[in-house]
Amino acid sequence: MGMTILEAFLQQGSVSTDTRQIKEGDLFFALKGPNFNGNAFAARALEAGASYAVIDEQAYAVPGDARYLLVPDSLKALQQLARDYRRRFDIPILGITGSNGKTTTKELIQAVLATEKRVFATPGNLNNHIGVPLSLLSMPADTQLAVIEMGANQPGDIAELAHIALPTHGIITNIGQAHLERFHSIEGVRKTKGELFDFLRTHGGKAFVNTLDTQVMRAAKGLKQMVTYGRQDSHAWVEVLHSSLQGMQLHLHHRQWPEPLHLESALSGSYNALNILAAACIGVYFGLKPTSIQQGIASYRPTNNRSQLLRRGDYTIWLDAYNANPTSMRAAISHLMQVAGGKKVALILGDMYELGAQSEQAHRELGEFVHSLHPYRLIGIGAHMKQTVAVAGGVASWFPDVETAKDALPGLLKGAEVLLLKGSRGVALEGLLEVL
Repeated sequence: MGMTILEAFLQQGSVSTDTRQIKEGDLFFALKGPNFNGNAFAARALEAGASYAVIDEQAYAVPGDARYLLVPDSLKALQQLARDYRRRFDIPILGITGSNGKTTTKELIQAVLATEKRVFATPGNLNNHIGVPLSLLSMPADTQLAVIEMGANQPGDIAELAHIALPTHGIITNIGQAHLERFHSIEGVRKTKGELFDFLRTHGGKAFVNTLDTQVMRAAKGLKQMVTYGRQDSHAWVEVLHSSLQGMQLHLHHRQWPEPLHLESALSGSYNALNILAAACIGVYFGLKPTSIQQGIASYRPTNNRSQLLRRGDYTIWLDAYNANPTSMRAAISHLMQVAGGKKVALILGDMYELGAQSEQAHRELGEFVHSLHPYRLIGIGAHMKQTVAVAGGVASWFPDVETAKDALPGLLKGAEVLLLKGSRGVALEGLLEVL
C-alpha cells in the first residue's frame, strides 16, 4: 500500500488536504480535526479533479473504485509519504526552530542561499505536524538545499517533525518564554526545542549554535559537529555599526577571514542582528561568496506584519502584530526607544497569549519594564494588558479590544512621532492602521 501512495504522488507531484483548493491530479488526504472529518469530503475531492483520495474509514470507500486508497491513519500516511519523498533527496536539509525569529531567520537564510543555489524553504509558516509534510511534498525535484521550519506547541512536537523531515543540519534561533502554558517552564521549552539537536546528535548531523543563548548552548551539549555564532570566540560574530528605523549596517567577522565583511540590511534591532548573523554564518558554511552573502542580506524585506516599517501621515510605525511573548516584547520596545533618537515614542501593545499560569506576572513585569523607559504614551489592548497599564503608570490608556480603541486612538496619539504596534496574532493590532 505504501508504495501505491508514493507512486500516486510521483505521477502528479502534488497533494491537498482541502477540497476547496483541489487542483487537477492532486492526491487528496482525508484528515480529521476537532470539528470535521475529511473522509466525508473524499468523494467531493475526486469530483473536483483529485487523482486519488487517501481515506482511513472503510465506510467512505466506494466499492470497486480504485481511486480510494484506504490506510489505517490518513495523517500518518501523509507524514510517511513526506518522509519517503524526502528520502529521494540527497541534499542538506536544515531544520530551524526557536522561540522568536524563526520565520525571519528562515527567510534570511533563504535570501542568502538563493543567491547561488536552488533553495526550497517552508512557505509561510507551514511548520506543524501537517505543515511540515506539506512543505516537504512541495519541494521541487531539482532542489539543492532545503530549509524546513519546525514549530512546537507541546513536548515531543519537534522530535516528531525531525523524524519526518530527517534534517542533516539544524539551528535553534533562541529559547525564550513562548507557549509557556503548554511547556510549563523554560526548561520544558529547552527540552522541546532541543529535540532538533537531539536528532542531529543521534544521526551525526551538524548544528549551528547561538552562543549568546545559554539555553541553546545547554541544548547543544555533546554535539560532535557544530558551527558556533554569536560571541567573539565563536566561528562568526557581528558588530552593529549603525542601527536606525530604516535598517542597519554591520560588520560580519568570521574565523576564516582576515577582514570583516560589511553588511547592510533593511531590518533593525539587536535581535535581528543575530538573525542576520545566523543566515550569514550558514552562507559561509555552505561555501557562498562573500558578495553573495552581502547581496542576500541586503535584498531581504520583511512582510506580513512581522516588523514592517510603515509611514502613515506624520507617524513612523513599527508594525509587529504577528506574535508577542515577554522576550520579544522587551527586545522590540527597548530597540524602538533606542533608535527613535529622541523622537516621541508611543507604545501600542496587545496581549501576550499562551503564557498560562505565568500570564499575570509576565504582564505586570512588562508594565514595570515600560515604566522604567518613560515612553511618551502607552496604550494597552486586551484583557491581560490591563495589568501592564496599571503597573506602568505615566500617560497610559487601556482598551478591551481593537474596535473599542479605534475612536480614541487619534486623540491619544497627538504629538507622538514613532509608534510601536506589537501583540499576539489574535489581538490583530493591524486593524488599527486604518485610523492612523
